[in-house]
Amino acid sequence: MRLYYTLKTIDPIIVSENNSSENNDACLDYIPGSAILGALASKHYVALSEQDSWTLFHTGECVFSHCYPLVNNQLALPVPASWHFLKGKNALDSTGKYNANEISNHASVSFERQEGVQYKQCRDGYINSDAQSAVVKQGLTTKTAINNQTGGAKESQLFSYSYIQPAQTFLGWIDCEDDVLLDTLKTTLNNGINIGRSRHSEFGRVHVDVINSPTIAEPTNNENTLVIWCLSDCECLDDLGNPTFTPTLQSINPLLSGNLNKQKSYIRSTSCSRFNQKRGGLDSEQVLISKGSVLVYDLDQKVDQAVINTLNEAGIGLNKQQGLGWVSVNPAWAFKSSLSNGELLFNPVIIKAGVDKKGEVATTSALLSWVKEKVSEDKKSIVRKQCVNSLLKQIVQAYQDARRYNNILNSHEAGPSSSQWRRISTLIRTKENKWAAAVFEGKNAICKPDNDQLGWGISWSGAQTNTDFSAFTKDLLSGLNVTEMRELLEKLNRYDLSTYKGLYKMVDELGLTPGDNHE
Repeated sequence: MRLYYTLKTIDPIIVSENNSSENNDACLDYIPGSAILGALASKHYVALSEQDSWTLFHTGECVFSHCYPLVNNQLALPVPASWHFLKGKNALDSTGKYNANEISNHASVSFERQEGVQYKQCRDGYINSDAQSAVVKQGLTTKTAINNQTGGAKESQLFSYSYIQPAQTFLGWIDCEDDVLLDTLKTTLNNGINIGRSRHSEFGRVHVDVINSPTIAEPTNNENTLVIWCLSDCECLDDLGNPTFTPTLQSINPLLSGNLNKQKSYIRSTSCSRFNQKRGGLDSEQVLISKGSVLVYDLDQKVDQAVINTLNEAGIGLNKQQGLGWVSVNPAWAFKSSLSNGELLFNPVIIKAGVDKKGEVATTSALLSWVKEKVSEDKKSIVRKQCVNSLLKQIVQAYQDARRYNNILNSHEAGPSSSQWRRISTLIRTKENKWAAAVFEGKNAICKPDNDQLGWGISWSGAQTNTDFSAFTKDLLSGLNVTEMRELLEKLNRYDLSTYKGLYKMVDELGLTPGDNHE
């Protein structure tokens, strides 16, 4: 049974390519299966029996895949090493897809290399079945050891780490025949794990969601050729037990018969020595076929579909429990000399968007509700400030128009004074719900033009207006709520806009655009 899960990085994750004590540690661009195995083993060694621990973490019966990035809700896989493009051209188009007009597949039997043309190999990155590229974002941090006696930095103890940046989502799976043991691992995954180096500082936290197993179609069958696309590093041995980069077809599966086509195969290699915490040292060096490599075999006879399916699911080589040996057999792109627009490159692993029970609990938590409320309040505050600034500009423009139309000298006052605006502020504190009627209506209204010719009664005429300050203010402010009025008046009451100096002091300090030159 295969259990799929998504893994989202909460903190930066350090998964180094090399476990040695080098100053600058390069970081992998994926979450290795060995990191998942180690995280789960650390939680279960004590609780499980010796036999169950051996079955889960040592025999290879339980496989922990590498976790690769998701793009457009699809699992992205390593770019095939047999893909090339013309030197000087771009492999990707403007949308981030691999360019079907530029990419050629040199592993295809139908491909013929052009004379006098230089090709460049696609070596890095990941693709989904729609040829969309995916790149894992990484960063760099520098740390120093601390001297316990002085509290300062230790001399000659400076380290730089590359890391996978937070808020990136990966997909992985665990394959185990024992459903009981698999359910045990499932529970641990849902409770959360820490992976990578420096897990006790600010690194290593991830959020894991177990998801429904996606439906994956069977691989295709070809009478003459078998193509193995290495989705992870593969550790293979020859007949004498020595590491090999060119495994025979019979060593991969005894039911297969054929020969490796070295001209069409594109094989890259790597090596690593894993640190064994139990023994406190490094394990033996592993010599590996790199992920992305393409092995092409010429078949002696047609292979039964069941054998193809088994090879596609079981993988090849040793140490599969560490994520090694994951392969794709006969992907759709393997038998074409170039990419085709609109056609799937391989059988996609599509993750349906949805929220599990754990996610539903999180959406109704008190903390998340408080955060959502604060975000909503912040948005309302921004809109309210924009509204108030717009009203202030219109009020300033009204004062300027009234002065200009009535030819008021700079030394004289014109328009409602600061004390008149403060009367409105006082009224709003006592009559919140009925402030508009008290301000604009009746004999005792604050904003009335009678007997106040240079205040609320000052009038002006423009291209589209012929009004006084009382009518202008009523039209402008009568629709505001109490909160908006208070914020508007709080800013207005800082200045006496009836004076020339106060008017342009407000224009300068609030960054409002004046309507005339105030020299």
